Amino acid sequence: IKVLIQELIERLQQQATNEATQKGWCDKSLAMAKQKRDYATKEVSSLNSQMATLEALRAKLNMEVKDLAKAIKEIQDAQTEATKLREDEKAEHASVVQEAKEGLDALDTVIDLLDKFYKTASKAEVTLIQQTPQKDAPDAGFDTAEAYRGAQGDATGILGMLQVMKSDFTRTVTETEAAEKLAEKEYQTFLTESGKSLAEKEQANTEKSRQLSDANSSFDEASSSMQAQMQIVTGAIKELIELQPACVNTGMTYEERVANREEEIKALNKALCILDAYAQYGPDSSVDSC
Repeated sequence: IKVLIQELIERLQQQATNEATQKGWCDKSLAMAKQKRDYATKEVSSLNSQMATLEALRAKLNMEVKDLAKAIKEIQDAQTEATKLREDEKAEHASVVQEAKEGLDALDTVIDLLDKFYKTASKAEVTLIQQTPQKDAPDAGFDTAEAYRGAQGDATGILGMLQVMKSDFTRTVTETEAAEKLAEKEYQTFLTESGKSLAEKEQANTEKSRQLSDANSSFDEASSSMQAQMQIVTGAIKELIELQPACVNTGMTYEERVANREEEIKALNKALCILDAYAQYGPDSSVDSC
C-alpha cells in the first residue's frame, strides 16, 4: 500500500508540474492573443477614423474638380464664341469699309469728271459773226452768238449732293474703322482677362486633381490596412475561443486545483507517515508525530 501511495504522490507532483507548464503556456498564449486583438482593434479604430476623414476630403475634392472643370469649359466656350463673333464682326466691318471705299472711288471719279467738264464749259467762247437773226425764228434757249457752257446752275447742286454723299461714305469708313479698332481692343482685353482666369483655374484643377489622386491612394492603402487588421482581430478572437476549453473553461481555477492537489498530497504524505510509524513502532506509534 505504501508503494501505491508513493506512486500516487509522484503522479500528483508530476501532474502539478505539467499543469504549471500548461498554465505558463496558457497565460502566454492568452496574453499574446489579447495583445494582438487589442492592438489590431486600436488600429482598426484609427484606420476607420482616417478613412472617414479621407472620404470627406475625397468628396470635397471631387466637387471642387468638377466645379473647376465646368468653369474651365465655360471660359473656353466663351472664348470660342467671342472669337467667332469677332471674326464675323471683323468680316462685316471689312465689307462695309470696302463698299464705302469703292463708293468713294466712284464718287471721286464722277466728281472729278463733272467738275472738270463744267469748269471747262464755263470758259467756252464763240467767234462773233455779223449776222442778224430773223425776227420770226423760234427761241433756241440761248442768245445768238452765246457759247454753250452747260447747266452750270444745276451742276452746282449736283456736285454739292455728290460731296455730301462723299462725306457720308468718308464718315462711314472712319466710324467703321473706329468701331473695328474698339471691338478688337475689347476682344483682346477679354482674351487677356479670360486667359488669365483660365490659366488660374487650370492650375488649380491640376493641383486639386493631384490632391484627389493622393487622397484616393491614401484611402485605398487605409482600406487595405483595415482589411489586414480585421483579419488579425478575427484570428486573435478565434485563438481566444480555441484556448477557452484548455485554459479558461476547466471547471475550476488553476489556483483551486493547485490548492486541492496540495491538500491531497499532504494527506497522502501523512498517511504514508502513519503507515511507516505503524510498521516501525506498532500500535503504540503516535499519530500526532505525523
